[in-house]
Amino acid sequence: MIKLRGLRLGFETGFALAVDELYVREGEVFAIIGPNGAGKTTLLNAMAMLTPPAAGTLEIMGQDALRPANRLLLRRAMSVVFSQPYLTTDTVFNNVALPLALRGRKDRGAVERALELFKISHLKDRDARTLSQGESHRAALARAFVTEPKLLLLDEPFGSLDERVKDAITRDLRQVVKSSGAAVVLVTQDQAGALTLCDTLAVIVNGRILQQGEPQAIFSRPAAKEVADFVGVETILPGKVLSRTDNLCAVEAGGKTLMAVSDCAAGDSVFFCLRPEDVSVSMNADAGGRRNNFKSRIISVAPWGLEYKVELDCGFTLQAAVTKQLVDGLGLKPGGEVYASFKAVAAHLIKRIL
Repeated sequence: MIKLRGLRLGFETGFALAVDELYVREGEVFAIIGPNGAGKTTLLNAMAMLTPPAAGTLEIMGQDALRPANRLLLRRAMSVVFSQPYLTTDTVFNNVALPLALRGRKDRGAVERALELFKISHLKDRDARTLSQGESHRAALARAFVTEPKLLLLDEPFGSLDERVKDAITRDLRQVVKSSGAAVVLVTQDQAGALTLCDTLAVIVNGRILQQGEPQAIFSRPAAKEVADFVGVETILPGKVLSRTDNLCAVEAGGKTLMAVSDCAAGDSVFFCLRPEDVSVSMNADAGGRRNNFKSRIISVAPWGLEYKVELDCGFTLQAAVTKQLVDGLGLKPGGEVYASFKAVAAHLIKRIL
């Protein structure tokens, strides 16, 4: 659906977008995540043919999207939803019907179907200015789908919504997308929303895509420290591989020897990465067969979503995610002593370039 190669965009501010390759398949939901100012919206605007690149190639649906003669045809085959709904001063029905009107079409049935898809048929006669934020976003999505686009581009579509409303709309959007067969490109900072929707994930930092692939692989095996930072790897320690037996590496990091399953070689400089949910906390030294087990002092205990984050001093700083029941049951509090353990397979090593 989209083939992008060697795309380059520069700005007077000094920011530069440089994407070597990006492919989006038909029917795929492709999410691009990254921090503020990473270049997400700039990249989406290039795909939407709103910002022409200084260099590179862009094919959409097999057509050269940088060729002026192809732009109108391609734009009519796609829809773009921005971070704000941008509804007109009219009824919800007429807002959803607007893309058809701009194409010189009248199709009341298509509008009714789009309204039904996003569960706002009961709002069709309402003034769009009276809608809640969630209703406005549903109207914008219905408007995007009324033309049955082959490609949908979403720019931070749910950033202003509270979690409950966002979750409900995301679930409905996922169902609509899969039944429609449209390819979707979503750019967002919202990792949970991206994971709910996407088949393929890419992480962009400072104008460059550092990793793309299956979402769970990126979250569990980030390819770069910047990716690990963004996807929630809380423990990142510089270290060196001391030895490797089969695929089990002994790593010196933080003044300790840590074990990790990896294909790194002895002598490699690495970042030792560990997610907080992979760390277990207990009051005894029995690690339950885990190769990594350290007596630790609790530095802090703080709420973290539906869990608690416990910061531990093991000779190095380690973050653990634990349940409220465990915090209460073990009486976890700053200054207390516990044992922290984790499996070698849970750790991930990223080679450092010195």
